[in-house]
Amino acid sequence: MPQPPAHQRLLAIVDQLRQQIAQQRDGACRQPRFDAQLFHCKGTRLADYLAELEQNLTQLGAADTDVMRRQWLAEKVLDQIAALQRECQSQQLRTPRERPRVDPRQSKREEYQGYETRLLAMIEQREQHLARTETLSVQQQLIRDIEVLHERLARCRHAMHKLEMSGPAR
Repeated sequence: MPQPPAHQRLLAIVDQLRQQIAQQRDGACRQPRFDAQLFHCKGTRLADYLAELEQNLTQLGAADTDVMRRQWLAEKVLDQIAALQRECQSQQLRTPRERPRVDPRQSKREEYQGYETRLLAMIEQREQHLARTETLSVQQQLIRDIEVLHERLARCRHAMHKLEMSGPAR
């Protein structure tokens, strides 16, 4: 059975909202972000609220609910969409104290991944230079540089492995 155009538009809006949330850091906050009347979920991440919105949208699309319940649910879905859109747009305006907490292990993991990416690029650049170099002394220096970079890369990967093995996030 085809969905009405209004329901399709709601699905498109929720899909756009999902993409906005995926682009942001979505750490847990100290307190719930919304009033308990608007969202019943106990989570504090935007993804938690999005999941509740999607569940309500699914219920709205169900044909077995009565007209009054559908009207109430439609208003609630619209209010939830508006609230999530406002929250997404206001993330940059929050003071650092009000921003979602980010898992320190995740920050460290991202830092290590950045190091790894840069080290790999440096190794590749040195290897390309080595292939074009004709003088022995420059070749020897580049080989030493590449060895040092490989050692740094090994230490970086060891640190990433150690971070992964350190246990669950707090």
